[in-house]
Amino acid sequence: MLSISTESWSLYPANTTTYQVALVDTANSSSQFTGVTLIQSFKLLIIPCYVLLVFVGIVGNYLLLYVICKTKKMHNVTNFFIGNLAFSDMLMCATCVPFTLAYAFHPRGWIFGTFMCYFVFLMQPVTVYVSVFTLTAIAVDR
Repeated sequence: MLSISTESWSLYPANTTTYQVALVDTANSSSQFTGVTLIQSFKLLIIPCYVLLVFVGIVGNYLLLYVICKTKKMHNVTNFFIGNLAFSDMLMCATCVPFTLAYAFHPRGWIFGTFMCYFVFLMQPVTVYVSVFTLTAIAVDR
């Protein structure tokens, strides 16, 4: 297996067009994949925990949105911000978490196609940004 040796990197050009990066054949390349094998060994514990997390996240955030929408007394600016935060979290639980888990455990990597690749990896930062900006809006509103 080939790995990049960090101590032999050169920031100065070897000639005017290329940089030198030394590739070293390591004898113990399996140490690089310790994290992957560790995750694979706990697969039977991690998958039910993620399923529970996704289920609780979707159901809990949906119930919060339902209460905010159906109860007239809950219709105020702060609760709408909290509802927006709940919707963002629910979207994260539904679109990002299951696909990321499947990606981590499948030996071939991403198997869901090009569209879902772009969609999931777009939704991850979007939901995070919505959460951060909603929390910022709540702080400014207060």
